Amino acid sequence: MNTLANKTLSLLFIFSILCFVSHAKEDVGKKKPASFTHKIAADCNPAEAQTDLAINNVRFRVLTGGDMWWDASSTPVYEVPKVTSANEVRRHSIFAGALWIGGVDGTGQLKVAAQTYRQSGDDFWPGPLDLTTTDILPERCTYYDKHWRIKKQDVADLVASGNTNVNDILTFPGNGSQVYNEDLQLAPFFDNNGDGIYDINDGDYPHFNLSGEFQGNQCNDFLFGDESLWWVFNDKGNIHTSSDGQQLGLEIRAQAFAFTTNDEINNMTFYKYQIINRANVSLNDTYFGQWVDPDLGNAVDDYVGCDVGRGLGFCYNGDADDDGPGGYGINPPAVGTDFFQGPLADPSDGIDNDKDGVIDEVGEQIIMSKFVYYDNVTGSNGGNPVLADDFYDYLQGQWLDGSPMTYGGNGMGGSDPACYMFPGDTDPKFPNNPWTEVTAGNVPDDRRYLQSAGKFTLQPGAVNYITVGAVWARASSGGPEASINLLKIADDKAQSLFDNCFKVLDGPDAPDVEIRELDKELILSLVNTNTKKVELYDEIDPTISVLAQPDSNKRRYYFQGYQIYQLRDATATTADIGNVDRIRLVAQVDLKDSISQIVNFDYNADLGAYVPSEKVSGENEGIRHSFKITQDAFASGDPRLVNHRTYYYTVLSYSYNNFKDFNPALPFDANDTQGKLYLAGRNNIKTYSAIPHITAPEISGTILNSNYGDGPAIIRIEGQGNGGMNLDMTQESIDMILSSPDHRVLNPTYLAGAGPL
Repeated sequence: MNTLANKTLSLLFIFSILCFVSHAKEDVGKKKPASFTHKIAADCNPAEAQTDLAINNVRFRVLTGGDMWWDASSTPVYEVPKVTSANEVRRHSIFAGALWIGGVDGTGQLKVAAQTYRQSGDDFWPGPLDLTTTDILPERCTYYDKHWRIKKQDVADLVASGNTNVNDILTFPGNGSQVYNEDLQLAPFFDNNGDGIYDINDGDYPHFNLSGEFQGNQCNDFLFGDESLWWVFNDKGNIHTSSDGQQLGLEIRAQAFAFTTNDEINNMTFYKYQIINRANVSLNDTYFGQWVDPDLGNAVDDYVGCDVGRGLGFCYNGDADDDGPGGYGINPPAVGTDFFQGPLADPSDGIDNDKDGVIDEVGEQIIMSKFVYYDNVTGSNGGNPVLADDFYDYLQGQWLDGSPMTYGGNGMGGSDPACYMFPGDTDPKFPNNPWTEVTAGNVPDDRRYLQSAGKFTLQPGAVNYITVGAVWARASSGGPEASINLLKIADDKAQSLFDNCFKVLDGPDAPDVEIRELDKELILSLVNTNTKKVELYDEIDPTISVLAQPDSNKRRYYFQGYQIYQLRDATATTADIGNVDRIRLVAQVDLKDSISQIVNFDYNADLGAYVPSEKVSGENEGIRHSFKITQDAFASGDPRLVNHRTYYYTVLSYSYNNFKDFNPALPFDANDTQGKLYLAGRNNIKTYSAIPHITAPEISGTILNSNYGDGPAIIRIEGQGNGGMNLDMTQESIDMILSSPDHRVLNPTYLAGAGPL
């Protein structure tokens, strides 16, 4: 990657090449507008805090100044797949992103807040606004220049124990400061005693939905994900030196979150904004936008496009080989952002803003209504925005000269105005007339795109929610088109997750494992198994509709069994399942029932079809909780365990549902067929290490009072049957049977370990 120094040109040189197209990341040729020279600076310093979230296959960064996915200097930080070794090459799929907001007040004054690369300055600063003055003091900007990192498991532990030492939970800003006239109800928390004051000693906690149940569709006032970053920022802390726009008076409460899973969600990240208008005037013709500079691996060979129905904007490689520095190579991935939730539409605008076929319904939201792209060139009609009018032009879906975007070609000069650039065949206004960068004959380059929602009236005190998800997919063959197809399937999964208030199916928790180390032998025992979250687990799948399966019991996954794996080393995880060089199955047990083999059906973008994948080849002999391990699954010669060598193990619990047999003729989103019968748990999964050794007490070994498989001698008092076990009686009981007249014994004694229990 080029450094900012290599990308930032001297001022005189910029004047001479304003129309020169560059392959840099930041805006090339962009200079500080002359109007800044006579403005008086306000108080707050630029935001500085940066925090990474890396709990799944993505490592990404958010900043406290309205931007994300980069280091505020020159380096992208949206790494997929996440690197776990210093020797691996880091590859990034997005360079930067931010919110854009703009509208016109009653006097015709344009107001815009839009962050890009901070080359000209900033439009957002940390902290909530004073409820009366709608301003903020610099010391409050400094105080809120941070992210609060909250893990769902830490909150669950707090609820279970009543105490915590996690500083971000202890200092969580559930309440704003009354001294500075901030909103008393700030960050979302569960108010156990209803006094409105955040205090963990009263049973309060950062408001994850620990029960898994939501009241109706009200799911805005929560923290989400397995881990969440929460922060608050505004556009009043100083003058707008990024967009040159006038201040709006917005307070924005934000969270970024992700989930650790074993499916497509492991490659996704999510962002939710609560946007409050603290101004006392209305803003007309308002638009909210999500701006993205994708930079997929190598930044200079990209295309962009959108899917209108999905509300998805995406970036893909211009050819089948993403070569060059930081490139992904052959069969590169595709990355996209989905505009799940937008602002509230005006009550009677006569527009189907959410594209559900109904006009002006109560609470109608505006989803992606414009998709715009532009190139990294300054001084061009389709290049980088510089002034407030430029940002607002793009938000409205028009070029910088005010002309409308038109369908086809490069989007300029046509006869048919268009709202969506490069929608393929998904724009209902232009059926049977696909338009992409490929059909347009464009040269791949350093693209940026904007998804916006509008127009609407932003009333004083209005509260709007914007929710965005970033999705990623990579096909193993078939080139960029195959990755796009796979991306759209992943996006459907993300949409379903949003529709269900980000309720991720957990699956059954893994049990705890206790290991006894013996001479060239290990005994693994599963404990804490008879719980609601393990062997008594059942969980309804919210993505299965009542229409598809009215019986709620058949919409549930139920515990089915355990899989025990040996790991190559301490760095291997269950995410490596399928890679036999990293992780290998050493034991499997399941309920004794009609279910043995379990097969999932996964869509293969290369083949354009669903492919079966065996997840379990079950013993079907019932659950066991102890396992004798005598062999090394990774041994290349003698497989026996070696004393004083460290071995690593992990265990998964898994569940099963088959509400309707899989029909390959139906897509998953038909919701009338089950392709995912197997569901592994994702909680309490740990890596356990063990070292076999000689247990003789004279060399500090372990004193054993019994061996694996030993059991007590049992006397039958009453009952019948053998419990499915092989029975051996004592010689005394056998003699009694042989010597008695009826050849019976009422209370036989069984040898140790050979009874009916």
